[in-house]
Amino acid sequence: MTNEQNEQIMQAIKELHDQMNDGFAKMQDEMNTRFKEVDKRFDNMDENIARLQDGVDLLAKKTFDNETDIYRIKKSVNQA
Repeated sequence: MTNEQNEQIMQAIKELHDQMNDGFAKMQDEMNTRFKEVDKRFDNMDENIARLQDGVDLLAKKTFDNETDIYRIKKSVNQA
């Protein structure tokens, strides 16, 4: 191979290298964007789960209080 052919091959390799690096950089940016979106979704899910857990805890306490009241009423009318 001549020196000119070697230079052409090296230039083609360099251009391909640059194209691949650009492609990888673009893909990395897209992945970062998607991961940020997924992080937001998980944060929203965590917040919703925390609110749901608070509701369940409140419901459990109200149910316990109601059961206690029912027991006291039954006891006062001699049904317990």
